[in-house]
Amino acid sequence: MRLIGLLFILCYQSVFSQKTGEVDYPYMGIKFTIPTEWKGEESGDGFLIVSDTQPGLVFLVAHEVNDLDILKQEAEAGIQEEGVVLQKSSEFDEVGKGGVGAEFEGIIQGQQVKAYVVGIINPFGYGVSIISATTTAMYSEVYKKLARQIAMSIQFSEPTEAPVTQEWREALKGAKLTYMNSNYSSGGVSVGGYSTYSGYSSHSEITLCPSGNFSYYSSNSFSVDTGGGFANSAGNKDGHGKWEVTNNGKGEPVLKLLFNNGRAHSYQLSYKDKKTYLNDTRYFRTYDAKCN
Repeated sequence: MRLIGLLFILCYQSVFSQKTGEVDYPYMGIKFTIPTEWKGEESGDGFLIVSDTQPGLVFLVAHEVNDLDILKQEAEAGIQEEGVVLQKSSEFDEVGKGGVGAEFEGIIQGQQVKAYVVGIINPFGYGVSIISATTTAMYSEVYKKLARQIAMSIQFSEPTEAPVTQEWREALKGAKLTYMNSNYSSGGVSVGGYSTYSGYSSHSEITLCPSGNFSYYSSNSFSVDTGGGFANSAGNKDGHGKWEVTNNGKGEPVLKLLFNNGRAHSYQLSYKDKKTYLNDTRYFRTYDAKCN
């Protein structure tokens, strides 16, 4: 569970955001309502809600767990990220038909805090976790009720596909995406009179077949010559599986590679100045892919 938004000071009371009422993410199939006297905005990978009058915050973040028992297991293990350590401190409560909630205690950015956390399963895709938190001294049943109120307002539906997702899916059928990078430099003359140099090269190819299959290959090499000695190293990786183009919940296209061995890679897709980028890295797109 990613909790980037919880890095905000928990007693922060200035309303910095504008959204109120109903919030709709059609590309994720998630809709919820911000309670009266609270306002929110997107923050990091989630949605942060604060109040002018009430200390603390509420943070909503999407998750991919679709099994309630697994969700409970993750809650029992606690929440640990940079600056955030929270452990479950109460029994589970049932929240609606597909959710559970419990109180947590711990530390956020050096502050002793208490929170009520709700996890909800979505039958259509991404679920939602809701963290309603404040300092331990200021915590009350208000935060539990707040989290449960937001949870009960959530409506799930089949995600709407953004037009750009379909455009990328068609554009990548039969494409080969190639990344190449190399750098070699000379270090001048060594003590023994020898020229020295070092260099590396990296090459990756992703072949996206119209059938939905893909092949992946990458190679890396490094070499150095000090005049008195020479060393090099090289490595290759390859793999196969299924590919798909989805969106990140904001309608932005994402290429997913689902390897046969269970691994998965995701790349944010973009097209700028007639060039194709994966995670802001330039890839050459050609249509000389060899598919079976």
